[in-house]
Amino acid sequence: MTKEIHLPLVGRLGKKNYWFTLNNYRNWHFQVSNNLKKKFKKGIEGQLNFRYEGKVQIRYEYYTPNNVNRDLMNTISVIDKFFQDALVENKCIESDDLFTVPRVNAEYIELDKNNPRLVAFIEEYVPRDENIDLKLFDN
Repeated sequence: MTKEIHLPLVGRLGKKNYWFTLNNYRNWHFQVSNNLKKKFKKGIEGQLNFRYEGKVQIRYEYYTPNNVNRDLMNTISVIDKFFQDALVENKCIESDDLFTVPRVNAEYIELDKNNPRLVAFIEEYVPRDENIDLKLFDN
């Protein structure tokens, strides 16, 4: 069973928008960060109506709002943190440690000015086939 969850790229507090990027996150006041995380989790809880026992893997697909050249993990990392915390709090997964979530992948898909988004796909963990040679570098 694969679950598809649509995640926000931006949070709003008062009249101000906050993009969920690592560069922004590290400069937020702790109260701003905490309030954004609460709003993020509240905003997606309606999609978190499932439960996995054991290990899971998460795949992210990123649709950018414009042609600005971005660092993919800078964009994904904060959302991933908030999302995995929400999964645990809503009892969708047991924990967000390496034993429960041993694989997380992210991929840039395309520009979508009308609907920029991050889509998460969560499913049961599938171990890597030990017979596949995964050499990336030859020495």
